[in-house]
Amino acid sequence: AGTFSATATILSTATTAQAVPTKSDLILLMKNQSGTATLNTDIKAYVSRDGGSNYTQGTLVDEGDYGDGKILAIHDLDISSQPSGSSMKYKIEFANQAAGSKETHVQACSLGWK
Repeated sequence: AGTFSATATILSTATTAQAVPTKSDLILLMKNQSGTATLNTDIKAYVSRDGGSNYTQGTLVDEGDYGDGKILAIHDLDISSQPSGSSMKYKIEFANQAAGSKETHVQACSLGWK
């Protein structure tokens, strides 16, 4: 048995938008397996419109429960300052994870844009 302090990153595959988007939405289903993750500190979310060369961080908001997990969302994230592009990606970052005391799981993600 041991302990660890970890960070991790989840990167989506790119999806091509039909036009260059200026705003994005991201919905996550998250579960606190152990401990409680602090939104926008222990779990952060970002969106890119140029295939992951540049990302804009959004502010995750708790929108309620599902089963034993949380629905987290970012709505109308302004991505217009990124270089023009239509290759959409998201990135989820975890920090301060420790076995048995803070373990955060993401069970699903949905990315939208306009």
